Amino acid sequence: MRLTNGRQNTIMYYVNNTQTNKAAADHYSAAASNLPRCYRKGWSIMAHEISTVNGTAEAFFALKPAWHGLGAVLDHVPTSEEAIQAAHLDWRVAKVPLKTDEGTDVADHFATVRRDTGAVLGVVSGKYSIVQNREAFSFLDSLLQDGLMRYESAGALRGGRVVWLLARLPSVDTIAPGDNTFRYVLFSTSHDGTASIHAVPTSVRVVCANTLRIATAKDVGFRHTGDVKTKMDFARKYLSQFDSAFTLFRDKAQTLATRRFSVDQSKEYIAALFPEVKDRGRSQSIRDRKVNDVRKAFRADRQNIASIKGTWWSLFNAVTESIDHTDRGFRGADRRAKAESKMLSNLDGQGADFKAKAFELALSMST
Repeated sequence: MRLTNGRQNTIMYYVNNTQTNKAAADHYSAAASNLPRCYRKGWSIMAHEISTVNGTAEAFFALKPAWHGLGAVLDHVPTSEEAIQAAHLDWRVAKVPLKTDEGTDVADHFATVRRDTGAVLGVVSGKYSIVQNREAFSFLDSLLQDGLMRYESAGALRGGRVVWLLARLPSVDTIAPGDNTFRYVLFSTSHDGTASIHAVPTSVRVVCANTLRIATAKDVGFRHTGDVKTKMDFARKYLSQFDSAFTLFRDKAQTLATRRFSVDQSKEYIAALFPEVKDRGRSQSIRDRKVNDVRKAFRADRQNIASIKGTWWSLFNAVTESIDHTDRGFRGADRRAKAESKMLSNLDGQGADFKAKAFELALSMST
């Protein structure tokens, strides 16, 4: 993105007497094309970069490393204070007025700047309100009336332009003996003016760590403009309903775990999710590969626990596992970038949409 004056000469942005036309303008539009869909509408999902400052990755993960191998790994699920320190997110963002190279103020335009590094994150209007990283953690902490919120992961992307938190709620749902799910809330915000603040409910199946966005609850999104505090108070009240959404999902999942499918039903289910294609070339090969991935996942021990073997819950989870654990079809410059793109898709992108569809179809066909 370039801003020009009437003579088509590029206006040079200055922040703290530093020329930032590239950082403030080009990064502003570039970052927008790289946001996860849960807080970006109309953009295609792309690869992301874990923020690294002075050789330190700004991220943490509880209990096990992430796919890309970056970030701190803790041997427990931490509180917010531990999480913000482990993820190196204890920094603030400031709004700094923009000026041209001639020293003229750019009306109603400000740069968002990291206070710790001085890096320019984006360009925003005067109405833009910054939600600091600590405020984001406090927001999620407030969802629990009793006890401490625990965090599975948190981090920054693209130099701090995007920040995410994955909070684990205390409830553990038993779908069938030996098969449990955790309840999470995925919170994301941006510091570059390109995205709203969003929170998405997500469940994680412990036995194989595949994820499913809760289809019965919609994500909460609100802009950084206006009375942000009031908006967050409203969102907090709305998010309190997530617990009932998780309970509804648990009840539906338990239903699937008690209903068995026939061979013909399984074929019909797979055909509905992965329709035959007319093109017998590459499209057919892709379709066949996806079906084979499901079959392979279905034969795994995880789907053959005695309490769920032969049930719709095991068949559905074979589908979700085939999506969560495939590395094909994700864009990125390298293995790490592809893994991050995969993570975002599975949490709240096309992968999440497909799994929600598979869940509802399984419920419909099992009745």
